[in-house]
Amino acid sequence: MLQDKVIVRCLGGIAAGLIAAPAMAQEFTPPVGYSAGPNAAARPCVAPVVDASAPRLTCIPIAEVAKLFKTDPGYPNADKQRLQIVGAYSLDLSAGERLTGAKSPGYLSVQLQLSGGQCFSLSAEYYGKLSDARLTPTACDGRRYDDDRVVPQPAGKSMRLVGSAWGYGAWVDDKAGTTIVTAPRSQTFKPLFTAHMPVTAIMAMNSPDAPLGNVTLVGQLHGKPVVIVLEVSF
Repeated sequence: MLQDKVIVRCLGGIAAGLIAAPAMAQEFTPPVGYSAGPNAAARPCVAPVVDASAPRLTCIPIAEVAKLFKTDPGYPNADKQRLQIVGAYSLDLSAGERLTGAKSPGYLSVQLQLSGGQCFSLSAEYYGKLSDARLTPTACDGRRYDDDRVVPQPAGKSMRLVGSAWGYGAWVDDKAGTTIVTAPRSQTFKPLFTAHMPVTAIMAMNSPDAPLGNVTLVGQLHGKPVVIVLEVSF
């Protein structure tokens, strides 16, 4: 399979790059997940709680989340375009607590910052889909990973750029309550897919030798903060 070949080629480069990477980057999950192993279907969506101070993670059914996403029919090579949800989670926060920030140098792990000042790292195993997701306390830091290669929106549009990563841009249409994610490696504003939910942060990581990658979106769904991880081709 193409996916398997990409994984084999990219893992060597990723591993070499992580030798000198900072502590947060050492938690990278390789992009475009491993093929499902024989026991992948039996793996739990959420791992047992390892720290009582962490918010509770709840797994959102992938079929439910998939209804919120739509690829752009006008996208070039649309017949080769692929969008798949590989994991989705909501956070149960205590009364008065808010999610105030989310960032990552890749797409996993994700550092989540709460209004009370605590930070937690969301990580997971990736065998075709995410499993064993867990939140662990981590030190908050001031690093940013925004990507300045995002192409501006066309004139006459009234969207907000809420984040950028690895060439992708997340543009929120407040009136419609939707978010357009634009494709990387493009010289023009090229919508890749639309999320029918407001997004507050985007993270991503691409394969170095194929038009494949993973995109993580953070936003609100049914009044709760959610983290959604996708596998995309562009």
